[in-house]
Amino acid sequence: MKKLLLVIASSLILLTVYSQSQRLVMLEEFTSATCGPCVSKNTQFHTWQTQNPDKFTSIYYHVNWPAAGDPMNLANPGEVATRVSYYMPPSNMYVPYSVLDGNYYNGSAGGWSMTNINARYAVPSPFEIQLQHSVSAGQDTVFSTMLVKCTQDVTASMTAHNVIIEKWIHFNSAPCASSNGERDFYNVMKKMIPGSSGTTLPPSMVAGDYVLLEGVWKAGIVYDFTQIASVGFVQDKSTKEIYQTANSSAGPLVLPYNTDLQVVDVLNVLPKTCKNKLSPWVKIRNNGNNPITSMTIKYKINDGTFSTFTWNGSLASMQKTVVALPEYVYDILAQNKLTIYTTNPNSAVDQYPKNDTLLFNFTAAPVSTNQIKVALRTDNAPSETTWEIKNSLNVVIASGGPYPEANKLYQQTITLPQADCYSFIITDTGGNGICCSSGNGGYEVSSNGTTLKQGGSFAYNEACEFWLESPVTVAEIGNINPLITYPNPFDGSAKVSFYLRNSGNVHLNLYSAFGELVNTTSLGTMNAGQHETVLDGQNLKPGVYILQLNTGSEVYSRKVSVVR
Repeated sequence: MKKLLLVIASSLILLTVYSQSQRLVMLEEFTSATCGPCVSKNTQFHTWQTQNPDKFTSIYYHVNWPAAGDPMNLANPGEVATRVSYYMPPSNMYVPYSVLDGNYYNGSAGGWSMTNINARYAVPSPFEIQLQHSVSAGQDTVFSTMLVKCTQDVTASMTAHNVIIEKWIHFNSAPCASSNGERDFYNVMKKMIPGSSGTTLPPSMVAGDYVLLEGVWKAGIVYDFTQIASVGFVQDKSTKEIYQTANSSAGPLVLPYNTDLQVVDVLNVLPKTCKNKLSPWVKIRNNGNNPITSMTIKYKINDGTFSTFTWNGSLASMQKTVVALPEYVYDILAQNKLTIYTTNPNSAVDQYPKNDTLLFNFTAAPVSTNQIKVALRTDNAPSETTWEIKNSLNVVIASGGPYPEANKLYQQTITLPQADCYSFIITDTGGNGICCSSGNGGYEVSSNGTTLKQGGSFAYNEACEFWLESPVTVAEIGNINPLITYPNPFDGSAKVSFYLRNSGNVHLNLYSAFGELVNTTSLGTMNAGQHETVLDGQNLKPGVYILQLNTGSEVYSRKVSVVR
């Protein structure tokens, strides 16, 4: 009995240790270089933090009042304003203003002391956070990786924030015309990655779950890159409580598991497509401490059969690789789902299988008329922008750019030559799209007033697909779905849906564009009503065909296109 009690007691101790993490308290301080009372409070808080670095850390948001001109606000006014509105009511906005752990204390900077920090520090946290930062050799890019590990079951609406800060900014003289005399500023917010909204975490996490977030900032105004660091925290969206905070280090992360692969992203698959065969690229990251030399990748679309691909190579810890998977042929539906997962890393068991699988949902491409309109407003670098429209044989049928004038609207109307699956590809050789960081450019591809694709914020290129359906024949007008093929154009197979007003012996005949009978299929006697079958085009050459439905008393036809 004593041994049993000892085992139970030991288990409880282990559970307690595993389910609690030491908290690092967060101070979010709203201040300004033009605010007189801010000087003494900022000095006091910096002294406390220097004396108690294990108990709390801070982020300082510089606002543009009581007077404008604070250079640290001018560097990123938008995200500062978002954070201000998150905490302060519009009727009561002032500085200095302090927030401790989101909702533990919220108000005047003179209303709290180290007593409040100590009390909050004593409350265990359900998370552990590790943060690692680095600066590129050219000192123009900051990288920050955040590891959030759950140590106690949590169910909440949570956001992870990764904030780039400059730990110390020193001015030899007043930094602005309305200066309060302050010349040393600490933990100044530079950039919230990926933005002020942060990254949404799973709504339910159990002990042992983790999320690994990689962030990149193309550096803006930085006074001293040796002072760049990051602060990360997890916050409840509803209550605003901050569950845990961490400061970054330059050293590597200690990952939770030794053997752990994560499927990060799917590439080379458009969110809307008119092709019934895809060659997905999958981005995989080694989240384990041990290198990976082999893995099995399985993938399927909709309810199809899984295809298997074996990868061999060398993937170090925290390294990513993009694997091009062999082509997968499927029956395209209005709504489609690509499932990809990894298994057998190093011929062993993945220690954290929850991130092995990725689901990518995509739809059938929109249908266009034969008239396509491309409207494009250039950014500050118009010579970097070009676009093309290609048919299913990868032949360019229309193009635009590079453009001579910045911030100008260009419009072009294109007539599609025939029923086919078409692709629109826009390219920016500068790698920063045509919106936001490089100006206020944007584009829209439309057909008969319907938007097929619009955007402007991308890297080097962006694409969309759309298809021009074969026209309905005169005989079909006025009937309920007399004969429809989907998709059209198609590659491999298409679904044929048809409506019979009367029962009859049904034949499907396929003719070439020159009237030659290519194939005939007898479907037997069928009752009146809606029916569906499959048209097999695996052995057909690319081109336009005439599909004819013959019931003896009714004849309907439709143009169909086969693409490769």
